[in-house]
Amino acid sequence: MFRRVRIGSLLVFAGLACAVAQAEEPQVGASQAAAAQTGVVEAEVVLPLRGELGGEVKLAVLAEAGLTWRASLTGEGVMLVARAEGVELDVLATPVSAALDVWQWQMRRGEIDLGMWWPQLRNLAGEAAAGWSASGRMTLAGEGAWSAADGPTGEVRVALREGWARSDALDLEVSGLELDVVTKELTTAMLAPGQVLRVAKVVKAGAEVRDITVEFGLTAAQVLGVRKAEAFFMGGRVKLRPFELALDDLKFAAAAEVEGMQLGEVAKLMPWAVETAEGSLRGRIELAWDVQRGLRVRDGGLDIVRLDGAEFRLAKTPGLLTGDMPSKFGFFPKTWPLLRKVGITNPAYAPLREIEMGREGLRIETLKVSFWPDGVGVGRTATIHVVGKPTSGKLVEEVVLDLNFHGPWSDFLSFGLNQEANYGFRLK
Repeated sequence: MFRRVRIGSLLVFAGLACAVAQAEEPQVGASQAAAAQTGVVEAEVVLPLRGELGGEVKLAVLAEAGLTWRASLTGEGVMLVARAEGVELDVLATPVSAALDVWQWQMRRGEIDLGMWWPQLRNLAGEAAAGWSASGRMTLAGEGAWSAADGPTGEVRVALREGWARSDALDLEVSGLELDVVTKELTTAMLAPGQVLRVAKVVKAGAEVRDITVEFGLTAAQVLGVRKAEAFFMGGRVKLRPFELALDDLKFAAAAEVEGMQLGEVAKLMPWAVETAEGSLRGRIELAWDVQRGLRVRDGGLDIVRLDGAEFRLAKTPGLLTGDMPSKFGFFPKTWPLLRKVGITNPAYAPLREIEMGREGLRIETLKVSFWPDGVGVGRTATIHVVGKPTSGKLVEEVVLDLNFHGPWSDFLSFGLNQEANYGFRLK
């Protein structure tokens, strides 16, 4: 967590040091020597603006991160320079008033190698950054004024490129991170709406979210207001409705509109159930997130988009559809084993066997995914309801499958759920 830093005391210090340096090095001109011979003393002092101010300027928040400043005099004013591993900052402060109570400032150089400076930043951030690695290239620029009456004013611009972060504990990796922030509120840490965050890819437990764009602002009360957030997930676009996130209470709930999610991508998350799938989904779901439980789906549903050619093929699962089904309907009791083989062939057995072994696909007529908050839905957190017609069109007219999932959604994404399957069928 970054803290606000007032630069007023720093500039006052520089101004006082400048005055001290001037007072310590008076130069006496020729007119002064002549005046001394006549008994009249006239001191003409030429004030040199050269040399280096003694000591280091230390601001608590920067010193904790291993960063200190040195100040030197130039023909333009006071140059404040900060150097540390991966950090190069140059700020020029130019006095405007003779009383040194008004200054102009300009950041002449601002470059931070996030990877090199990350150990110090991680220590400064504390527990929130524990276990994370990060890298990137950050640039800072800005200009403005400082006065004893009003403090610092002006504009600061921050840009992050080539950002990357990873947490092994969370099995989470973020890459292609870009951030553009502009603020004119130097004393309140407010950010006007319209700040932009872009992320090329987030990978979590094998699932990928790509091309994330977030537009946000930050109030003086440290409440993050997200007015736009969208991403591509499983081949489809996910758009979150505006929501707020208080930085002192990290949790949110937001409705998401889903359009064009590809069944083929969904199938990759259920290799134990589906071999291949074609078609797309759309719908509305509600997402929730907090530090303790992470991201989860609380409510809502997804439906198949009505397109020709939507079908899927089950993974090879012997007994999924025929486990409790006899291949023949017998007429004799079990005590007559030889005669038990005599009977009428079950017409549904063979086509259902072809489906459960993945040798025949199902053309999807209905597909609906439903979600519930934890503890609702008779212990289920998600169900997938499928009605499909065998592609061969033989004997079985349609098959109905219901998959019930138990456990948090995050476990589902990492294939850790207990799943139950129910089915039904109808003959032609």
